[in-house]
Amino acid sequence: MNSRPSVLLISIDALKPEFVFESERIGVNLPNLKKYFVENGTYASKGVKSVFPTFTYTCHHSMITGTYPATHGIHTNKIFDPTGKHMDAWYWYVSENVKNLWECAKENGYISSSIGFPVSVGAKSDYHIPEIWRDGSELDSKLINAVSVPQGIVKEIEKEIGRFAGGTDLTIGGDTIRQKTAVWILENKIKNHIEEKPFFMSCYYASYDETAHGNGVYSKEAIEDLEKIDELVGELIKKAHEITNDNIVVCVVSDHGLIDNNYDIKPNVVLAENGLLEINESNKVINWQAWCQRSGGVGQIKLKDRENKEVREKVENILKDLLNDKNSGISEVITGKESKESRKGFPDADYVIISKPGYEVREDAVGKYLDNNTSQKAQHGYCENLKDMRASFYIEGVNIEKNKDIEELRLVDVAPTLANIMGFEIPTAEGENILA
Repeated sequence: MNSRPSVLLISIDALKPEFVFESERIGVNLPNLKKYFVENGTYASKGVKSVFPTFTYTCHHSMITGTYPATHGIHTNKIFDPTGKHMDAWYWYVSENVKNLWECAKENGYISSSIGFPVSVGAKSDYHIPEIWRDGSELDSKLINAVSVPQGIVKEIEKEIGRFAGGTDLTIGGDTIRQKTAVWILENKIKNHIEEKPFFMSCYYASYDETAHGNGVYSKEAIEDLEKIDELVGELIKKAHEITNDNIVVCVVSDHGLIDNNYDIKPNVVLAENGLLEINESNKVINWQAWCQRSGGVGQIKLKDRENKEVREKVENILKDLLNDKNSGISEVITGKESKESRKGFPDADYVIISKPGYEVREDAVGKYLDNNTSQKAQHGYCENLKDMRASFYIEGVNIEKNKDIEELRLVDVAPTLANIMGFEIPTAEGENILA
């Protein structure tokens, strides 16, 4: 007979602590988060310190491994790719540098499962549907079905609930399908074994973040999606409690916060103007000596030839001029070494630029450097020390204190904390159990 608690980890992309603790001021209604976690659980009202950069894929892998980006190796969302040869590839694949909760839970006698979680292709799990895509069409179902565990589970699920929402469907409709998938796995794959083996499951809700990117942090559209996510989360928590007879711990987290943008800044425009990028007639980069990859509010710059002193000096002079220009939107420039040692991110960069709040870094190499016609109305990726970039943490269930507020919490503490609840440690984790 199993006595260990099951654990459900729910990630709500970009959920800020203020949406729960200042809900009346904002005008948002999240009854399930308040009922389950503020009234009956432990939480971090001042938020969670995220990692550098505060970008979705980087943060989620720190969340699930308990390690910093410089350690787990997922430094941003996408592969560094100035000329586009990798065809817009993301870091879909789980890191081989460190252990993760899915793998460790399975090794320690848990049924391990995940639905739509970023950076999870290739994870060792029992029922695992990762986030990956090709073109957003029905071909994505075939791709996801092929890389899921067990292979074929997506096809099986689709017979009952319809087409699975791939990684490009970040709408509330996509979240609803992912939700139905989680419930289906609980009912059809996990429930019958729950008396012998507990489960660890992770789930991901993307629509608030995506809608806020397009409409603004506090826009009506984004708030409506957040309220619908609260409904979905409430249903999933209820189902998890039901099939475990309340022998469960539920943790809701977010990866980062979110702020509204005022400007786009385009460092590659300046690099191109100084002859460091070669652009063809279609405005595509065909050769490069230095290039800036965006991660929302920061950008990492790499040199193609790190031994080229002339290029390095030119880049340093450009960055010095931008930093000294009060209208550039840049608040800080650090070296890759400094980034690795002090921020534990971008260890392979030559330089990292950190923008002022509201100035999003873009990768365009043509046009004007500063543009008030922003590509997105809200963004993250900004400095991890900003209050607006703090993530959320809520936990409730077996042996969890009620109405307890945690003062100090880091995103890398999530995985070690959940591992401790399940009775094991993650050997490679850099965070710690905050419930000890």
